[in-house]
Amino acid sequence: MNACIAAVVRRSEVRGLKSVGILRGFEGLVGGSAMQLDAHSVSGIAGRGGTILETSRDGSLKARLEVGALGRMFAAVGIDALIVLGGGGSISAARGISDAGLPVIAVPCTIDNDIAGTDYTIGFDSACNRVIAAANDIADTAESLGGRIFLIETLGGESGHIAISSAYAIGADAVLVPEIKPDLPVLCGRLKAEMDAGKTYVVIVVAEGAGPAPNLIEPIAELVGRRVRVTALGHAQRGGPPTYWDRKMARAFGERAVDLLIDGECDAMTALAGGVLTETPMSVPVSTKKPLDEKTYELINTGAKLKAGG
Repeated sequence: MNACIAAVVRRSEVRGLKSVGILRGFEGLVGGSAMQLDAHSVSGIAGRGGTILETSRDGSLKARLEVGALGRMFAAVGIDALIVLGGGGSISAARGISDAGLPVIAVPCTIDNDIAGTDYTIGFDSACNRVIAAANDIADTAESLGGRIFLIETLGGESGHIAISSAYAIGADAVLVPEIKPDLPVLCGRLKAEMDAGKTYVVIVVAEGAGPAPNLIEPIAELVGRRVRVTALGHAQRGGPPTYWDRKMARAFGERAVDLLIDGECDAMTALAGGVLTETPMSVPVSTKKPLDEKTYELINTGAKLKAGG
């Protein structure tokens, strides 16, 4: 998010506008808490994870964004238009503000990559790279401690996008996601046969919504007949410097958001579609669920994938 904030501020200055940062998201908008931003104040933040403006996860905020008071809220923090960075809940609230007649552009920012209307959301690449790094470290241990099953639990809430993409990238032996109930006996039967035939270790990527992973230790160990170890990545996936691709897309989305507002567009979300930077109506992410990559899911879980590097 920081890279996107920096891009918005710098693009705004280039186009003759001033920027105001709303502190703690919609909580700051409701409470009138904001700070002036300029190129100097955002210098160097693009390489930092998280957001200098902080966030809030107060479920009541959307209801408190009363239509009649929105104009006063905008005036209280000194803004004429709003760029909202966030996931599904934030974009839904942004749509409500747009419906009230105020100019709003949304930028999809969530490691879950579960926003419909865009192929990519800011944070996803960095999160997947955290999984890959952990898998690389586990592989070093697994090579010397043969005969074990390693479960890597990713974030993602009730979405399996991180799990599937990272599982494919590392050549995992299986992936479990909340959207699809697995046939565990069949899956474990394949893994057992592979290990009985000489496979030294197995890696299973588990989306947090399909777990928690510790609850899977006993059934998998019983079905495969091997010891099971769990690595829960947790919030380590959210921290640290963002990757090149996340910084690139954060800048592109931020600049696009400013240009859209200046061009009179509103009720839109920046998006990436087929490799092309574009925008989509906010009604799309608000009303549509992003489909899971079931083809890749099946490819991984049938053992038909090509192992990374092999």
